[in-house]
Amino acid sequence: MQEMRSGRRNAVAAFKGINSAPSWSPDGKKLALTLSKSGNSEIYILELASGKLSRVTNNSQAIDTEAVWMPNSNELLFTSDRGGRPQIYKVAVTGGRAKRITFEGGYNASPDISPDGETLAMVYGENGKYYIAVQDLATGSVQVLTETGKDESPSFAPNGRLILYATEINGKGELAAVSIDGRFHQRMGESTSNVREPAWSPIRK
Repeated sequence: MQEMRSGRRNAVAAFKGINSAPSWSPDGKKLALTLSKSGNSEIYILELASGKLSRVTNNSQAIDTEAVWMPNSNELLFTSDRGGRPQIYKVAVTGGRAKRITFEGGYNASPDISPDGETLAMVYGENGKYYIAVQDLATGSVQVLTETGKDESPSFAPNGRLILYATEINGKGELAAVSIDGRFHQRMGESTSNVREPAWSPIRK
């Protein structure tokens, strides 16, 4: 973790193997993260104050990663290839059986959830190209929002109306945004270097 004001850093996970894909809980007291310290990529939850680590997933045949918190703080969405191809699943923070959420398309990954918990944003893969798509969690309907085929890392704005994402234009990584209905598209300006994996900051109270 790094404190933004002072720049001070401290390691909260430095286990053997993979330490990746951290995701803040809604109350800011926990992190969901991917660790392979037991030999396989699994989802864990770390309580920052106590350092207590609890394992959420347990599937030795799959890669589980990219967990994000549902707004209710009781469930996580994550990417897993336990069905043969990357798809998005939901699991209770206490563990147990995971439920598959995405079924349309052969590749769905990198989930992010809208602030109201009703809409899933994800990377949707088709024929070797990758787009940003949204899925209504109540109905399961999917809408592809972007067209470049080189899009990744969706991140909902705090108002839930826009999605920030990374894309590639003329061979260079750039940031772009799209509305959740796909009508509004905006490039966030050219960069002198490649940019990837954006995240929208929360509204400061």
